Amino acid sequence: MFGFRKRRIYADWAATTPLHPRVAKAMSKARAFWANPSAIHAEGVVAKNALSASRVACAMILSAKSDEMYFTSGGTEANNMIVRGVVEACVAEGMPLTDIHIVSTAIEHSSILETLRDLERRGASVTYVGTNEVGIVSADEMLAAIRPNTVLVTCMLANNEIGTIQPISKIGAGIRKIRAAKVGEDGALFPVFHSDASQAPLWLACDLEGLRVDALTLDAHKMQGPKGIGLLALRHGTPCRPTMLGGGQERGMRPTTESVELAAGFTEALRIAHEGREVRVRQASSIRDVFVAALGKAFTDIMLNGSFEKRLPNNVNLSLSGLSDPEFAVLKLDHAGIACSTKSSCLKGEESSYVVSALGGPDWRARNTLRFSLAPDATLSDIHKIISALKELR
Repeated sequence: MFGFRKRRIYADWAATTPLHPRVAKAMSKARAFWANPSAIHAEGVVAKNALSASRVACAMILSAKSDEMYFTSGGTEANNMIVRGVVEACVAEGMPLTDIHIVSTAIEHSSILETLRDLERRGASVTYVGTNEVGIVSADEMLAAIRPNTVLVTCMLANNEIGTIQPISKIGAGIRKIRAAKVGEDGALFPVFHSDASQAPLWLACDLEGLRVDALTLDAHKMQGPKGIGLLALRHGTPCRPTMLGGGQERGMRPTTESVELAAGFTEALRIAHEGREVRVRQASSIRDVFVAALGKAFTDIMLNGSFEKRLPNNVNLSLSGLSDPEFAVLKLDHAGIACSTKSSCLKGEESSYVVSALGGPDWRARNTLRFSLAPDATLSDIHKIISALKELR
């Protein structure tokens, strides 16, 4: 599969996933629709119809409408679109940036956090709600942080490092009550509620109504789809202005020529994630539980990072007190045929994990992290091999 002579264990599914054969097949078929979907000639109309079919299929899975689906280049762009788009909508209506308030969490993906920090430098204010000791945010604290001038609440569904699952639907229900109290007022549309669900589709239902969100971010390569395409699902009526200027593609929200091929790959990946979720979750959970139990028996100086109950079925994030150089440990594990990571692969140059730091505990906890995000078909043999390799690190 990976071109290596010996069988390797790829336990870095949180970073990216291998392309599913069905996705590759769907993309191969879609290459026939190579024309520009914006063109009005016959080839363009065929391409537009294929793109529309992808949009409809995604909307059905997400319990939304087809014209609420906006294809992007990935999760990072989708996150930037919603955060900056909501702010730009407010500014366009005459609200000074210095009057804008946003609520988020301390453990969001860097594409959210860095965007928020940029807005703070320009004058906006942001409240970062912390987590408890197992990495779960309190819905009550999120709601309590909302002010009269809060325009956006953004909270990820599942954390990319420690796999914790947040109470999104509870937060969403509370936000709807806040907005209902504003009916008849100018602020009845705020705060907008967004969730970055990029890590979730293989393991969790991501329909907008079930989560009670106004906007949802997805990324194809996190669910065995192609790299280079994501989706922002955006409910009708949600205040959000384009953050790029150009043509009228994606109803003016994302002006660049769409890739019918990538859209087909995204759609097939989302379909596969949705169809096989129950079996996938059951298999992965059982192997993960064995892994965690084996770690507890093999090591006395280990800490599991994140909630055991409310976490993704394939995620095991741990800290070892005696791990002097985590990145060297990853290289040694790689040499042993095991691919894993220390923290989010989007973070470079940081000695410790800001996500694990948010959990508290001893100083070494955030520095000495290893993240194993197992394949859905991981085996007991894989677990035994990982445990043996970890012992060799000491």
